[in-house]
Amino acid sequence: MNALSPITSAWKSAQLLIAFHRNKDGRTRSDPRLWSPKNGVAGVTDDPKAKESFLVVRGHGDAGDVQIKLHPDKIIVRRDPDAIGWSGIQVDHYGVRVLVGDVWITVQHDGSIKREVEGRDNDTSWLEADGEFLRLTPDMEINVSGDGAKMTRRTNEGFAAIVGDVPLSTERAEPERPLAYENRPRLARD
Repeated sequence: MNALSPITSAWKSAQLLIAFHRNKDGRTRSDPRLWSPKNGVAGVTDDPKAKESFLVVRGHGDAGDVQIKLHPDKIIVRRDPDAIGWSGIQVDHYGVRVLVGDVWITVQHDGSIKREVEGRDNDTSWLEADGEFLRLTPDMEINVSGDGAKMTRRTNEGFAAIVGDVPLSTERAEPERPLAYENRPRLARD
């Protein structure tokens, strides 16, 4: 097990910036033009691809820099992906998503939690607000009821469950294969 090294220092300053992603003609710039408003107030625009308000929090030592992007429908917090721990956070009206390594963890408005591995389809786990657990991968599906009274596992090879005190298990039988014409039993008249 790798021990986490403690961060010995914290963030030291914050700067409010506006990034202009397009020029006056409406064309996209290769690098945004950054501007710091003199009164310390920046509006949140409807089109963050054109103009985006964000806060840069500068780190001291191991803490690293953090960008807090302000969009009309969400707040995005980003830091260096090589940093220890999280590298992205997205907050909106429905929940909070945190990126740790290549795993997105979402806490939804009802208290349920979803875990998705970035870049891998069908590798997701859910912990519902009532305690029910569901895990889906390309090879299996596992479900545990919130009270633990029912557990199921479904794979390509079979199905297993525990319902109350009763274990159930089935294996998927190989489909019967018809005999090839050459290998069929010969009749006396052949």
